[in-house]
Amino acid sequence: MSQQALIKSERKMASMIIAGVVAMGFLGIVPAVLTVAASPTPVPTAVPFAYVLGGTHGSHGGPHGGGGGGSTCTTTLPSANGVSYTPSQIKNAYSYSSANGAGETIAIIDAYGSPTLSSDLACFDTAFGLPTPSLKITEPWGAAKQKNSGWGLETSLDVEWAHAMAPAANILLIVTPSASFTYLVNDAVPYATSNGAKVISMSWGSAESSVGCSTESTESTYFANAVSAGAIPVGASGDNGANDGTGHPTVDYPSADPNVVGAGGTSLTLTGSGAYSGETVWNDASGATGGGVSTCFSEPTYQSSHNILVTTSSGSSTPTGRAVPDVSYNADPATGFWVYDTTGYSGWVQVGGTSAAAPQWSAILADALSAGDGINGGNIHGLLYGLIGTSSVHDITSGNNGYYYASQGYDACTGVGSPVESSVVTSL
Repeated sequence: MSQQALIKSERKMASMIIAGVVAMGFLGIVPAVLTVAASPTPVPTAVPFAYVLGGTHGSHGGPHGGGGGGSTCTTTLPSANGVSYTPSQIKNAYSYSSANGAGETIAIIDAYGSPTLSSDLACFDTAFGLPTPSLKITEPWGAAKQKNSGWGLETSLDVEWAHAMAPAANILLIVTPSASFTYLVNDAVPYATSNGAKVISMSWGSAESSVGCSTESTESTYFANAVSAGAIPVGASGDNGANDGTGHPTVDYPSADPNVVGAGGTSLTLTGSGAYSGETVWNDASGATGGGVSTCFSEPTYQSSHNILVTTSSGSSTPTGRAVPDVSYNADPATGFWVYDTTGYSGWVQVGGTSAAAPQWSAILADALSAGDGINGGNIHGLLYGLIGTSSVHDITSGNNGYYYASQGYDACTGVGSPVESSVVTSL
């Protein structure tokens, strides 16, 4: 089969699979891994990690969507179920500096995109007093043939919160016409670096055990090339705990790639005055952070040189492979984020998932770059692991993701910890 025919077949099959995902979402079923059968070899696909409280990845509105609708902008927030944070609350909680990402480009890669993104982002910015963004939306491989509400919400979350945390950064949204890794990694990652992005945000993935080591090894070349170009890829660690929706512990890909900064999830609480109070590993009825040890990638030097350990109910041990995640951030939908989306919702939605961690850590790295830090894809991991035990990170020591446990220092639920952004920008 020719390459052109293979891509055509892949697009058709991916569309059929995604349609099935949406249908399952209506039934309350959350598929953790999708595999597109394309001749001559399977083409893995990714799922987005935006999680609606009380719903599923990609489920429709329900009681936590409200307001707006269509092109009408409603800036009044609905009542939260639990807690839903605003940009100013998150900036205060994580002690953000005045660095704003000026002069830097964050590439955000998402499948299908959102036809209402520009107006949704404008409403989000109006509600929270954010400046007009520098946003470029590109569809290098043609427009998607269908609208996908799950990926639409993912796109809104990624762009809105990357912009909120790095308000002066350029946002390059790269929209792929399917959720296949062929597009999301092989095509989009090189496109991002060739268009000047120094940070690449990826809030999606699939279980490593389903993607397969052969595919990951092949695709690792694209991340290595991005790092060689000076870019920093950032990936979400997944929302289905240590098993990532399978029957055994497995990490999520592409956050498992050693060249990717993997971002895990926490549950964040604040004091009555809005100051940081504490965090635990995100693991509740909504889902749980991904994390664990790769069976495809060996332990990288930046981890072995810091003598990291991973902890289970059996005790602590040196990981046999690449441990994930590297860092963490609030991700629990019950302590979620306000997102404005009218692709599949009616306006304000309370959203969580490690999808929130990846774009906001991407923004932090853009902030650091704009402040003059000499970070790049080749040194970022070593610098982040150098923050273990310092005041630049919150060390999360409570909770588990179903197999791995939080512990002092590094752990395979929350990595080196969550950011004290002003100190991270100073220290990197």
